[in-house]
Amino acid sequence: MASWRRVLLVAALLSLPGTLARAQTEPSDTATAPDAVTESAHEYFFNKGRDFGTDAYAGPFDMIMNKGFAVAQWQGRDRAIFSFPYGWNAVWASVTRPGKAMERAGGWGTVLKRHLVPFNGDEVREAQWVPNYFGHLLEGGMAYRRLLEWNRHHNLPFSTLNALLVTQFAVVLNEAYETPAGDPFVEENGTAGLFIDVVIMDPLGMLLFHQDGVARFFSEKLGATIWPRQASITFPGGRVINNGEAVVIRPKLWFTDDFRFFVRTGIGAQVGISVPRDDGLEVGIGVGAESYDRQLDSAGVESAKFSVSAGLWIDRDGALLFSATWDEKTDRSFAIDVFPGVIRIAGTSIGAWFQFDRDYNPYVGITGRRTLGLGVGAGF
Repeated sequence: MASWRRVLLVAALLSLPGTLARAQTEPSDTATAPDAVTESAHEYFFNKGRDFGTDAYAGPFDMIMNKGFAVAQWQGRDRAIFSFPYGWNAVWASVTRPGKAMERAGGWGTVLKRHLVPFNGDEVREAQWVPNYFGHLLEGGMAYRRLLEWNRHHNLPFSTLNALLVTQFAVVLNEAYETPAGDPFVEENGTAGLFIDVVIMDPLGMLLFHQDGVARFFSEKLGATIWPRQASITFPGGRVINNGEAVVIRPKLWFTDDFRFFVRTGIGAQVGISVPRDDGLEVGIGVGAESYDRQLDSAGVESAKFSVSAGLWIDRDGALLFSATWDEKTDRSFAIDVFPGVIRIAGTSIGAWFQFDRDYNPYVGITGRRTLGLGVGAGF
């Protein structure tokens, strides 16, 4: 890495304590949005309407950019989203005529066993149920519930229908982006995994987390939440950068109140501990592996490659304020996110992010509390 880039990295890390200390004195950090006080007819678990952190950053573009382009960090992935060769035909074929794709993958029985039956005895490479349960059922369902709660806080008409349509659009977009045009068989017949994701797993996740009891169990008993990044369109080139989201689970422990186990999972996983502080902040650290590439073999079986990852996360009552992550081989090798409510300029709270790609090219961007989950940035 060039020396000036090292200077930028060190300066960003050294500025963290002072920035967060100033955030403690801002009224917006402890304020509750008016709608959160007046709306007593609904329960809120993953977005409590606060004007700081990931609550303030949320919106429909948060869902579309972070879920719809979740695999943009993979190596060599074209992130020029306005000219990308999306696999819309593959999505349509998978949903409307999945027969040949199922035959190619070993038949309906084999597909359902690989994708839906946990611990089915197959080798790990064929255990497609792992990303389906964690990346589609849990993450998709919780992300849907988070958007639904955002809609309710903002009194959007038809809030449930809106959340369903936006989430399902993000699901389809994710599959079209993950399966680009180019393979004639896939374009004509789709894939078995795509059918399972679009028709079964994501809709099932939305149905489950629409139920208050399910959302309450994961939020209160398991300490679960959704932490997105601050997705942005960067220029020149109109590329999506700094996007993605993950499920975080932090259950309380029966033997101590000093810390909690920390699990973060999305297209990778990190485990560690989360330590509550007396000032209301909670600091999580974790290490694990992140996916940096995906392959689809001739039988339609998907497999992923992983590399070492680690991170530091600081939140207040589940609303993420700051994160710093290192993913060894992804196109987001090092990233810092500071969410709205921490930085204030001329009386306005903004979010900001900085990252190096795998070749250590720098990118920067900003978001805000009224940008509906979308930011802008620049690459150098």
